[in-house]
Formats: sequence, structure tokens, C-alpha cells
Amino acid sequence: MATDTEEKKAAARRAVAKPEDEPMSRSGGEQAVTTVEVFPLRSYQDDGEIKRRGGPGYSVPKRHADQLILAGLATDKNPKA
Repeated sequence: MATDTEEKKAAARRAVAKPEDEPMSRSGGEQAVTTVEVFPLRSYQDDGEIKRRGGPGYSVPKRHADQLILAGLATDKNPKA
């Protein structure tokens, strides 16, 4: 029997594995970087900067956002809204 956490992780893995979510750019078939705004749920260091729990949202590439969400460090939904 799978727990809620395992189901969320499996869903996040499926979402990360879908290449059609990322649009192709016009130059040479390279993928365009899609950014997502994430909000820290815990304090952590990202790109040499400490992101504090409950702090302001910031933009990161979609794949990095998926990793942060999967690890339970951030969310793409504004918790203050």
C-alpha cells in the first residue's frame, strides 16, 4: 500500500519525465528554459544564497523547481494566498 508521500513523489517523477512540457526554441532545436516561481517551505541554500522558510518566491528553471518540490523544500503555490 503506497503512502501519500510516495504517491506525490511518483507523480512528480512522471511530471519531470514529460519532454512535451518544454517548448522547443527556434534555433537548432534547443529547448527553451521555462521558469517557475517557487516559494520556500523550509530554509535551504540554493545557488549560494539562503532561502528562508516563508520568504518571498523566486524564479528558477522548471527542472530545478521540480527537484525542489520533489524534495519537499519548496512549492509552486503561494502559501500566503
